[in-house]
Amino acid sequence: MFSSTPIWILCVCVLAAVFIWKRFGLGKGKEYGNKLADHLGWKKNFFHSVLENGVNGPSLLVLNTLESADITRHQALVQIAPSLARGLTALEARFGPQTMIEDAKPQVAALVEEWEALQA
Repeated sequence: MFSSTPIWILCVCVLAAVFIWKRFGLGKGKEYGNKLADHLGWKKNFFHSVLENGVNGPSLLVLNTLESADITRHQALVQIAPSLARGLTALEARFGPQTMIEDAKPQVAALVEEWEALQA
């Protein structure tokens, strides 16, 4: 006879892993990045591409750290402004001038100015 107990145990384990990943793992960084993208008025995949091409290390870990820092979304964007600027430069070097990149440059430049003022 075939027992369904191992299947149920496997399902529970998978569901527990997904819950833990979403609640405590890097999946949480992706959700926070989506909120930052909305704050900027950017498409979510564009924001994540820019950030991924501008940070040193895993971008989702950066986002997860920012979310746990208990700062506003704008403050978080100011903190990652240099990474966003590097990301835009990298994407432009790879794909050439694109409307989405050109539209984002003034926003990122303003964030970089705020970041530089905080460094002084």
